[in-house]
Amino acid sequence: MKWLRILNHRKYLQRMFFYVNLSMAGLLIITALSIYFYSQQTILQTQKEANQKVLLQIKHNLTYINDIVRNIGLMASIDPGVIYLMNAVEPEPVMKFQTLRKLDMMTDSTTFIDSILILNGTTRSYYSGGSGMWTRQHWEGLQARLTGLLEAGDSEAVARLVPLKLEEAGPNVDLFSFILTENYPESGTLPNSIIVNIRPQWIFENISGLDNLSDGDSGMILVDQHGQMLQSGADATEAELETRRQVVSAVHAGSDRDEAFSVQRVDGRAYVISEMNVGVSQWKVMNILPYTQVLGRAETLRNITLALTVVFLAASLLLSAFVTNRLYRPVGKLLELFRGDGTGPVEAAPYGSRDEMSYISHAVRTTLARLREADRDEGRNRQIMSDYYLRRWVTDSRSMTDEELDHCAEASPELLGDLREQTWQLAVVGMDATSDGAGAANAVNASSATSAVGATRAVAPLAQEKLYRFAACNIMEETIARRYPNRVVDMNNGYIVVLIRVRPEKAELEVLHELLADALGTYKRYYGQRTFTAAVSDTVARCREVTALYEQTVQQFMYRVAFPPGAVITPADVRSNMARVDFTLPSELERRLAEGIRTRDEGAIRSALERVFEQVASLHYDYMPYAVMQLVLLVKQVLREPVFAPYVNAVELQRLNHHVIRAESLASMRELLEQVLLQLCRTEPSEPKEDRNTIIVDTIKEFIETNYADVNLSLQSIAAYLKMSSAYVGRIFKQYEQCSVGDYLNGYRLDRACELLADSSYNVKEIANYLGFSNASYFITLFKKRNGVTPKEYRMNATLGKP
Repeated sequence: MKWLRILNHRKYLQRMFFYVNLSMAGLLIITALSIYFYSQQTILQTQKEANQKVLLQIKHNLTYINDIVRNIGLMASIDPGVIYLMNAVEPEPVMKFQTLRKLDMMTDSTTFIDSILILNGTTRSYYSGGSGMWTRQHWEGLQARLTGLLEAGDSEAVARLVPLKLEEAGPNVDLFSFILTENYPESGTLPNSIIVNIRPQWIFENISGLDNLSDGDSGMILVDQHGQMLQSGADATEAELETRRQVVSAVHAGSDRDEAFSVQRVDGRAYVISEMNVGVSQWKVMNILPYTQVLGRAETLRNITLALTVVFLAASLLLSAFVTNRLYRPVGKLLELFRGDGTGPVEAAPYGSRDEMSYISHAVRTTLARLREADRDEGRNRQIMSDYYLRRWVTDSRSMTDEELDHCAEASPELLGDLREQTWQLAVVGMDATSDGAGAANAVNASSATSAVGATRAVAPLAQEKLYRFAACNIMEETIARRYPNRVVDMNNGYIVVLIRVRPEKAELEVLHELLADALGTYKRYYGQRTFTAAVSDTVARCREVTALYEQTVQQFMYRVAFPPGAVITPADVRSNMARVDFTLPSELERRLAEGIRTRDEGAIRSALERVFEQVASLHYDYMPYAVMQLVLLVKQVLREPVFAPYVNAVELQRLNHHVIRAESLASMRELLEQVLLQLCRTEPSEPKEDRNTIIVDTIKEFIETNYADVNLSLQSIAAYLKMSSAYVGRIFKQYEQCSVGDYLNGYRLDRACELLADSSYNVKEIANYLGFSNASYFITLFKKRNGVTPKEYRMNATLGKP
C-alpha cells in the first residue's frame, strides 16, 4: 500500500512507466500486425497463382473439347450421305439407312457424344445417329427445343456449345449441343443443320477432376455469358446451390473482366474468388473458396502472435518498472532540492496536480522571469539615471560637481569617456506639425472655419506622439552612429538633443548635416509626411560649456520659423539674423503694400508681401513676431478704411491676427495674408445681403455637419429646411465655397470616414451605413477617388503610422 501511495504522488514516474510500456507495446503490436498482414497477402498471392494454373488447365481442356466437337461436326457436314439427307425431300430408304448407320458408328466411337442429328430444313425432318439413351428418351422435346433455337435465328446458338435444358427452371443441364448450319433460307423454313450433342457429365467431370478443394458451397463453377451456372452439382444441397448462385451473381454484377481475383462478402461470409474467360461460347470458369479456408494458417499465425504479444507485455511491465525506477532517481533528488529542505517524503511535494518536471520547469521559468524582470528594471533604472545625468549635463553643466560629471561619464562611456579631453557637438531637434494648421480665409469674411474638403490638422493622441518621438530618436541615433559616437536624449520639454562626440580635426558640419538629412529621409519613409527640424551647433571642448552651447543651439533652432519643415539649420545659416538689432519694417515696403491693397492690385500685393517677409526672415528671432504683428496691424488698418466696408466682415477682421500668429512658419503666415488679400481683390462690393448669404452658407455647413449621417440628406432636403429653392441655395453655396453642396457633403463624410477608419473597429460596410452612404461600393469608389487608396488600405496605413 505504501508503495502504491508513493507511486500515486510520483506522477512523472507514472508517465515514464506509461510511455516506456506504450512504446514497447506499440512497437510489438505494429510488428505483429505487419507480420500478420504480410503473411495474409502472401497466402492470397499464392492462392491466386495456384487458382490461375488450375483455371488455365480447365480453359485448355474446354477449348480442346470444343475443337473436337467442331471437327466432328465439320466431318459430318461434308459427308455425301449427310448432304443428301439434308436436302432430299423423300430420301431413298437404302441411302438413308447407310447414312444413319455411318452416323451411328461415328457416335458410338466417341464416348462423350450422345448423338448426332441431321436437320432437313425444307421438310423439318430430324435424323438421329448414335445410341444415346437420353436423345431417344427425350426425342420429341429435343426436337422442339432445337427447332425453337433455329427459328429464333439466334446467332449465339450457332457454331458453339449451347447448354440445353428441357426444363428451364431445372437445376441441371441436359445436353450441350454444337449446331452447324449451311445457310438460313427464306422465312418459314429452317436451315439445313448438323447438331452434335455432348453429354454434360463429360465436361463437368473434366472440371471437377481438377478441383480438389471444393466443398458443398465452393469449388469450380462453369458460368455462361449471362451469369447463369452451368454446373449445378448433383451432390450439393439446395442451400449450397443458392449460396453458389448468390456468389456468381455478385461477381457477375461487379466485374466485366476476363480475369479477376477478389475477395467478396456474400451474406456475411467472405469468399476468395478467381475467374477466367475460357474462350468457349463466352463461358467463364470460377473458383470459389471460403476465405477462412484459404487463410486458415494466417489466422493460426495471428492467434500465436497475439499470445506471444500478451506474454511479452507482461514481461515488459516488470522490466519497465525496474528501468523507470532507476531512471527516476535523479529526478527525485532534483525535486527534493527544489523543495528546499531536502528531507521528507516525496509524496508531500507542493506541485499539486502537475508532475514533478512540470513543477521544476515552472519553478525555473518563474525564477528566470523574475531575473529578467529585475534585469529590465535595472536596465530601465540605469537608462533613467543615464538620461538624468545627460540632461543635467546639457542643462546645468556649469553647476555640476566633479563627482556628478564622473557619474555622467560612467553612464555613457562611449560618448563621454574622459570628460576633460573630448570635443562635442549638439543637435537640437523638434518635431514638425503634420500640416500647416489654419485653412485659407475666404474672400469676404476671412472665415476661420476650414472647408470640409480642405486640410485639417491631424492631432494624434499623446501616447502616439510619444511613439513617433521615440522612433525619431532611434533612427537619428542609429544613423549618426555610422560616423560618430552619440546619444539622443528627449529633454521632455519639446526638444530632442543629439549629443555627438567628435575629434577636433574631424568636426565637419556638412557630414553631420548629411547624416541628419538621411535620418529624416528614413523617418519619412516609415511615417509618411511626418518630419523634424534640427539645428546643429559648433564644437565645444570643455564639458562645463555644454549648457551654453545648448542654449545657443536652442536659440538657433528657434529660427525654424524661417525655414521649411525638415530643414537642418547650421550656425552659418542664422549668423546674420543674430547680428541684427533692428526690427522695424522699411516704411517704403509698408507704403507699397498699403497702396497695393487700396488699388486691389494682385501683383503689387504679392510683390510687397514677398519683400516684406524676406525682410522679416532676415531679422533676429526675438523681433520676428513684432515685425509680423506690425504687418498685420498695417493690413487691418488699411482694411478698416471706409472704402473696404462692403468687402470686409468687421468681426472676422478682428480675428485675423489670431490666425496669423497660430501659423507654424513665416511661409504659412505669408500664404494666409496673401490669400485673404487676393480674395479681397477678386470680390465685388456687396450690399448688406452679403452677410445674409454668408449666414446661409454657414447654416448649410452646420446643417451638414450635424445631419451628415442621414442617408436622405441632399440639396433638396436642406433647401426645404431653409424654405428656399434648391437652385438658389446651390448657387449661393457654390459661389462662396467653390464646390457644390453634394461635393461638400461627400467631402465631410469622407473626412469622418478617415477618422473612423483610424480610431474605430467598425468594418467598411458599417462605416458606409453610419455615414449615410446608400451602398458600400459607392462609398469605396468615392473614398479611393479622393484619397488614392481604398478604405482597407487607409486603415492599414493608419495602423502602421503612415498617412
